[in-house]
Amino acid sequence: MLIAIICGFFWYYYPRTVPFKFVMEIKKPYKEFDCSSFIGFHYANSKDRLMFFLVEYGKKYSPHNRVYDSLFVENIAEKLDFKRCDYIIGYQKRLKALRHSPHLRQTEDGLYFDKRTPLIPTWDSTITNKIYIYQIKKNNKYRTFGP
Repeated sequence: MLIAIICGFFWYYYPRTVPFKFVMEIKKPYKEFDCSSFIGFHYANSKDRLMFFLVEYGKKYSPHNRVYDSLFVENIAEKLDFKRCDYIIGYQKRLKALRHSPHLRQTEDGLYFDKRTPLIPTWDSTITNKIYIYQIKKNNKYRTFGP
């Protein structure tokens, strides 16, 4: 019985890591662009989602709709393998680790209604002038944490 309780605590609290691979870095869309305070990441599991986050989503937050050119993002998408991999877009910080556990879900995530596993990032503290794209193995069980 004691072993079961210990195993249960270990399963609940111990963070599992998700392996990722650095794919590319791109320059910020314009000089004044600043998403360094964004603690999350964007999860692109298709070419359309990549286009959305690098073009359409950015229009809401940039002055005068200054975002990446859709042809530029199209060229990036051609280099990525959306059939076998999902991609994580990080802004101005390098990704050090991706973790998940039931405890992290309770303490770091606010999307209780989404049953997929939220990935909790650990970022490098150095702020850069780049946007980073990382790849993880494709599956339908992971998502970004929210809100």
